[in-house]
Amino acid sequence: MDKVMAGSGQGQRDLARETLLYALAMVVSGLVQFAFLPFMSSFLTPEQAGELGVIRIISEIIAGIVVLGLPASIIRAWHQTDAHRAVLKRSILLPLFPVAVASAVVLIAGGKVSELLHITNSSLLLHALALGGSVALLQVALSMPRAKGMAGTYFTIQFIRGILSLGLLFLLLRSVNAEGAIKAFLEARWIPTSLAVIFSFFFFWRVTRSSSSVQPPKQLTGTMLAFSLPLVPASLALLVLSSADMFMLRTISTDMAQSGWYEWAGRAVLILAPLTLGFSMAWHRYIFRKKKEGGKMDELGRTGLLFMITVNWAAMVLALLSNEIVSVFGGAQWLPAAKVLPWIAGSAAMYALFTISQTAPLLTGQTKYIGWMTAFGAVVNIGFNLRLIPIAGAVGAAFATLATNMFMALSLFWLGRKVFPVSFFAVVIMVIIPVFAGPLSGMAPGHRIIAILAGTAVTVAIMQVLRSLGTGDALKPSSGGENDA
Repeated sequence: MDKVMAGSGQGQRDLARETLLYALAMVVSGLVQFAFLPFMSSFLTPEQAGELGVIRIISEIIAGIVVLGLPASIIRAWHQTDAHRAVLKRSILLPLFPVAVASAVVLIAGGKVSELLHITNSSLLLHALALGGSVALLQVALSMPRAKGMAGTYFTIQFIRGILSLGLLFLLLRSVNAEGAIKAFLEARWIPTSLAVIFSFFFFWRVTRSSSSVQPPKQLTGTMLAFSLPLVPASLALLVLSSADMFMLRTISTDMAQSGWYEWAGRAVLILAPLTLGFSMAWHRYIFRKKKEGGKMDELGRTGLLFMITVNWAAMVLALLSNEIVSVFGGAQWLPAAKVLPWIAGSAAMYALFTISQTAPLLTGQTKYIGWMTAFGAVVNIGFNLRLIPIAGAVGAAFATLATNMFMALSLFWLGRKVFPVSFFAVVIMVIIPVFAGPLSGMAPGHRIIAILAGTAVTVAIMQVLRSLGTGDALKPSSGGENDA
């Protein structure tokens, strides 16, 4: 019993440490993206910002295909076999085929895509290919330090990449005209990312040297793909969720500035990425270790609930300060983005809830449920956009994403309730706060400050209660839940 308790405490300390380091890495990434905003406001028009957003989304779609859902599969395989060099080899080789396919699609269909989405220069799609491919390969490469618990290495690589990206953007923008500014924003991201990929694979080739003679399981490749490939539709569906807004704004709305305001607000919300992505990366290793060592659902649930409370608070602050943020970092030309920002902040909080809701399918290996739900969510999102964009433009698109993320999170919680049981009351609270932050952002400044202070006090109080009483009524461990997991 003492050993179990000691292992549980160590696991939670590792989760906290790794979450902190991953979050710090994402802080650098988020601050770099946030630092892009003044450059975007100075060198791009809202119409050009919308075009940059379209290129960015295309790169994300390419990345979602190339990555093949491998990061979670690599972490899982790392803890199932000691043949770590074999896992690394497959991580390098498996993405090469989708890279070739994505390249062929861009070369063949690039012109038509550019015309449909009002992209002024089809050559920009080559930069989207370079960015998407390099981002996917970096996600795969950095799965190694995540699996090994080398969060410090992960942080160092991401930190250097972020600094190089911002410095390169500054240098590139000094010598370009208005037409070359979009290209500079793209090059400033994919060039440092490609360098990080090369370094990461080389570094971990040396790290796994001691396991080079270990024979891998006969079905290692098949096992990795069987776990990862069902996540590809989920990744693509999530990309549809994030890209449908922009694509439909560019094709349905007659005002191209709407897509620019949406892109600006989306960049601002990236400041939440350190918390959300940092936790998500540490969460995968944490839950797989808990399954292997024998963990309790209330431990997982309490940690997830504390995470969600923190994300909701951050999203609320961002939403209520949206007017001030846009005024300081954007200026008069970008003020309409302040109406979009609260709803995108709320959708980011709902996506964090969706991250926690995937726990049960991940523990049971039934990743197909994540794929099905996100695919259905993508269809729902398109329907929302068709209805709301003609009425409310960028605001309607942002609300469509919030509603869809909410639907997906609640659905996955329901499907996984026997493995990861969460009370309905706790989930409702997690949903209500981001939704109400949107309307509250229109209050007078003094009232918004009071709301932030009150929300902060309530958040701190709830966190203290959870820490002192355990999970309380928020999570209800089920008999047999641990065996199910």
